[in-house]
This record gives sequence, structure tokens and C-alpha cells, in this order.
Amino acid sequence: MNKQEAIEKLTNIANGTGWVTCTSACNIISQIDQPQTVVVPKFVAEWLKEYRHASPLLKVLNAAEDGRVVPSAVNDWILDNQRDFVVARYDGYEIELEKLYTVEIPDPNSYCDYRYLSRNDNGICLDASNDTKWKQKKRNQFTESEIKEDFEWAWNAGFAKEVK
Repeated sequence: MNKQEAIEKLTNIANGTGWVTCTSACNIISQIDQPQTVVVPKFVAEWLKEYRHASPLLKVLNAAEDGRVVPSAVNDWILDNQRDFVVARYDGYEIELEKLYTVEIPDPNSYCDYRYLSRNDNGICLDASNDTKWKQKKRNQFTESEIKEDFEWAWNAGFAKEVK
């Protein structure tokens, strides 16, 4: 229900008396739709955070259209999602969660059943184990950019599988 529909319902309940019970009013108000929070990609959120006070919205949209000031990926997103961009800028937003992947490296000569990428104190490295639940551990889950940073060959070979 929108605001106008709520006003009409309250008017009908009042039935010309000008009185509406608090309970009736609260019930109707609770039915008013709350605006959905816009979900934006991480790179757009970072740009919004950095430039939120930089210039008026119209200037930002014009800059996006002209390809100035705005990085190309952000620019493309703004041009494709102008309404969401305006809502995000004024009403806030949530950051889209990046997809996570596990990377199992086939190794028929391994002494363990599984050889995969894992995270330790020194960064991302190859690990091996017989633990069938290795994919469920957070330390073995990576974003696409994390994998491609040092193990692009594994990404390109199709060893990365999305975490479900």
C-alpha cells in the first residue's frame, strides 16, 4: 500500500466524523510499503563513499554521461542503473556480496584426496588434505579477484567452482 491509499483508508474509517482509533491508524500505517534498499556492486559503493559530498547529483550524472571523473566500470553501472544510483546516493544502499569460489587443483600423484587453494597467515597457498568438508571452510573460499591475483591460470583452467 502507498501513502495515498493509506490516506483514503483512514478517511473511509473516519466516515466523516474526523475520528480514527489509534489501533486502526497503526494497522494501516504498518501496511505502507517501505522503500527497498538498493543493492550496488562493491566498486560502486566504494566510489559513492569516496565522492558522496563531491558535487551535486546532476553534475555526477552529467560527468558519467560524458565519461569524466567517473571510472569506466562505475560510469557504465550508473548509466544502466540511474534510478538505483539516485536512490543509493540519497537513501543509502547495501553492498552486493561478491560471489565466492573454491579452487580444487587436480593432482593424480598427490598423497591426499584433495589439493586446493587455501588462506593462511602468509596469503593464499596450495594445501592438501583428505577432509571431504574442505570446501565449507571460509579460509578456502575466495572472490574472483583474489584468485586471479596470483592464480589466474587456475581460474582460466576452470578449476574455480562457485560456492553454493
